[in-house]
Parts: sequence; C-alpha cells; structure tokens
Amino acid sequence: MDKKREDRIKKLIEMALPYFEKLWSKRKSILIFNGTVLALVLLFLIFISKPYFESTVSILPEYGSKSNMLSQFNNLASLVGVKVGEVSATEIYQNLVNSESVFQPVIYHKYLTNEYPDSINLIDYFQITAVDKNPENQARLRFLKLKELMLKSLVITDIDRVNKVLSIKVTMPEAQLSADVANNILESLDSYIRTKRKSYAIDQRIYIQKRLSEVKDSLNLTENKLKDFREKNRMILQSPELLLEQGRMMRDVEIMQGIFVELSKQLELAKIDEIKDTPILNIKESALSPVQKTGPHRLVIFIAAFFITFFFSLVLFLINDDIKRIFKFIRMKNGSTPTPIIK
Repeated sequence: MDKKREDRIKKLIEMALPYFEKLWSKRKSILIFNGTVLALVLLFLIFISKPYFESTVSILPEYGSKSNMLSQFNNLASLVGVKVGEVSATEIYQNLVNSESVFQPVIYHKYLTNEYPDSINLIDYFQITAVDKNPENQARLRFLKLKELMLKSLVITDIDRVNKVLSIKVTMPEAQLSADVANNILESLDSYIRTKRKSYAIDQRIYIQKRLSEVKDSLNLTENKLKDFREKNRMILQSPELLLEQGRMMRDVEIMQGIFVELSKQLELAKIDEIKDTPILNIKESALSPVQKTGPHRLVIFIAAFFITFFFSLVLFLINDDIKRIFKFIRMKNGSTPTPIIK
C-alpha cells in the first residue's frame, strides 16, 4: 500500500516537474509582471481611491394597536406607486424612503462640505451631468441619475426580519456629509408622513363638517314637518291613518338625530386627529459623524491583489506557449506576423 502511494507521488512529481522548471526559467518575467501590477495597484490605492464614510440611522416599528395607522401608511405608500399588503410600519417606511417624494428634498438640500466653500446640493456635489436641450428635462435627468446612483450604492435600507427594525445606511466621501444626509432622510420621511396624514385629517374634517351641515338642515326640516303636522292634527288619536303618518315622521326624526349625533362625534375625533403633533417616526438613534473611515481597506485590497496577480501570472506564463501557437496559426492563416504578448 505504501509502495503504491509512493509511486503515485512520484508520478505526480514527474508530471508537475516540467511545469515548475518552466516557471522557474521565467521567474524574472513573473517577478517583473507581478511587481508592475502591484505597483499600479498601490499607486491607485494611495493617490486615486478616496476614503468613504458610513452613517446609520434606525427606525423602530410601531407597537400596540396600530391598525388605523397602518391603514393610513398603506394609503401613503399607494400615493408614491408602491403596493403593499399586510406589512409592518417599518416595511412601509422602507418603500417610502426609496420613493421620489422623500428623495427629492434630500437631494436638493444644501449641505456644508469640506470640498466646496459654499453649501451645495448633492447633484452639484457629485457633478452629475445630463445632455438635453430642454433645461427642465436636463434637471430632471440629473435628479434621476443621482437617485439611481444613491439607491444602488450610497443609500442601503435593511429590515431586521426578527424585530422589524429599519436601518438606513448612507455612504458618502465625507464623514459629516454622510451623517447629514442620513438625518435628512429621516426628516424628509417624517415630513412627508406628517403632511400627508394632516391632509387626510383636514379632508376628513371638511367632509364631516359639510355632511353634518346637510344632516342638520334635514333634521330641522323633518322636525318642523312633524311640528306642523301635530299642530294641524290635534285629534290624531281618532284616525289610524294620521297615527301611521305621525309614526313615519317620528321615525325620520329619530334617524336624522342618530346620524347627527354620530357625525358630531366623528367631527370631534377628526379635529383631534388634525391637531395631533406627536412624532410619527419612532427613531432609535440619529446619525452621528463617524470618527473613522469605513473604507477602502487598502491593506486587504493590496493582499488580495497580490494573490490574484500571482496566480494569474503563473497560469499566464504556463500557457504562454499555447498562446504563441495560436498566434502562429493566425499568422499562417492571414499571412501576417502578429506581435506575441509575452516574450
């Protein structure tokens, strides 16, 4: 058994030895190739790649009986083209954060930055360009390009599936800018929800007031009608037909009174909802300026580039002869002499 194993090892060594000899004979070329690539990577990491910073804000889910609130949030989400079913409040927040209605104030807000002396919006900060003859279309295209960029890489939303906490992570080239953008997203989301909820409460109150006025007029009319009927028919007990007519009128008055009382209750509730100013978002923590940069991790990138370049160079120099044969075949076929990649 040991002899068989030794024979296998010898065969493997005999098979691998030509490859090792070939690589050893080209060790200088391999070192030059790896050194050049790694030098370029190092120069890129030092002089070209820019640091970036991450800030995170968290929103807690709503607790308790929130069926009415969730119904309102579903209506808010539908306004921005998002269809949701039975979901938590933070899942609706996540859809709203990605909407244009929330992003627009964030993008056009003026931020203080280290790169520019004056406050500047994010479109100008990232130097987003768009070509269009119409200035309005050009501004719109620039906004959409930046929004797409932010949703792809700069603003990441994530919900913890267990406790339903929504995290919004913002990545920016400057520490304070990342915190400002993250907090501004919260402000924009809160403002959007407050504005829309207030508009719903106002519309509801106006409708109830209008309906209450109509019902009050109808109630006065039916009450006056009943009063006039009784004044004209004082001997009503002797006439079954008059009793029946009086019963119908009294029933109409009772119905209108019930509607009037219920609408009066609803009006008071609508007024209370209209003046509510309690915070909508249950914010766990606001973003603070990060002390240390998040990336790039230059050492990790350099080590990874070293191993990738090293193994790539080994494979490249091993198949160099095959590449030469391919070029030779192309030369014979086309009658031209291509320059080989590696000598």
